[in-house]
Amino acid sequence: MFKKILLLSLILSSSTLHAKDNIVIYHAYGNTHQIVIQGRMVKKKPFKVANKEDGWFKNLWRKIREIEGNELKNQTIYASITHEKFKTKGDDEGYFEFHITTQKALKTGYAKVYIHIEKNANIHESNVTIIDSQPLIGIISDFDDTIIVSDVTHKIQFAQNTLFKNYKQRKVVPTMLERFQKILAQNPKDTPSTLFILTGSPQQLFIPIENFLTYHHFPKRTLILKKIHGDHKDPISDQFAYKTQKIEQLIKLYPNIKWIMFGDSGQKDPQIYKAIQEKHPNSTINYYIRDVESGEIKEYNKL
Repeated sequence: MFKKILLLSLILSSSTLHAKDNIVIYHAYGNTHQIVIQGRMVKKKPFKVANKEDGWFKNLWRKIREIEGNELKNQTIYASITHEKFKTKGDDEGYFEFHITTQKALKTGYAKVYIHIEKNANIHESNVTIIDSQPLIGIISDFDDTIIVSDVTHKIQFAQNTLFKNYKQRKVVPTMLERFQKILAQNPKDTPSTLFILTGSPQQLFIPIENFLTYHHFPKRTLILKKIHGDHKDPISDQFAYKTQKIEQLIKLYPNIKWIMFGDSGQKDPQIYKAIQEKHPNSTINYYIRDVESGEIKEYNKL
């Protein structure tokens, strides 16, 4: 029973927390001509703000409430950016995805995108991170046990962290904030953030993960999560295939960025990053792996 609750919570939780205008937009990103926007159409549901003093039962009850189905199915949705309009259709779980090619080149920085559901007057405004072709240093980082202490390899502790604690009660991995800040400081000050957090956590956990990163003052970032519902799902159990595919998409989208990668020893990060470094030696600088047992973070340079 406990395993079933954990599975349901991971698969179906959180996407509606503080949803505005019936749309949750995950971080949108791209270069001067290509943009990726993902999100979900949901029915708005109110949640009380999480507090550090909340007990385990309140946290669990919040998770259970988040499981309730509330998606807007098979709706047509529009995105407008720099006076160009695009449309797509959400799936039977409410998820939508735009892969946009603009006619007019976008300026590097944070462009405004406006999204609305067909026959719905509510317009949701968000930012798209636009990075041009200038040479920069970028970060690709895992989340669980790399940025946040999750204890994924210990099932009981992992379940307790996931179900019985809110984002204000979770622990950050020491030194990670400082490492990210130091690396990003090497880029010109007027460039948008090149921090990409790539996690195997499902898209339903976007808001609690984003809240955790904001609460601990992490730099601006693009958060990429796994799509495990609806059409065009990511590989659910094959972490190697999922992360490799996403990293190679970033390398193709940003050919002039040199990447530093962060992960942990709990899953497939060492093998994934080694394979990426061997296949794309000109696009990677090095990678770091945190040992989940000792907490030690080790650097791996090019051969």
